[in-house]
Amino acid sequence: MRLRFKEKPLSVGQEKLAVGVAGRILAMQRKTADYLNDRTAKVSAKTWLMLLMGFCGITGTYLIYLLAQVFKN
Repeated sequence: MRLRFKEKPLSVGQEKLAVGVAGRILAMQRKTADYLNDRTAKVSAKTWLMLLMGFCGITGTYLIYLLAQVFKN
């Protein structure tokens, strides 16, 4: 079942509001990205690798636990 909507063009005021909202969202994203990059700039590649391996290990262990619970019942 396909729904088709008629797209109405935005008024000048709506277009201006949409551009303003999008601009603020992009500015907040940029500010957050810059902050996170500054915080993690001094972390070595070895540390990142260890964090990745730890994350994968914990996630994998949890998934195995969930699978064991499914087959346990």
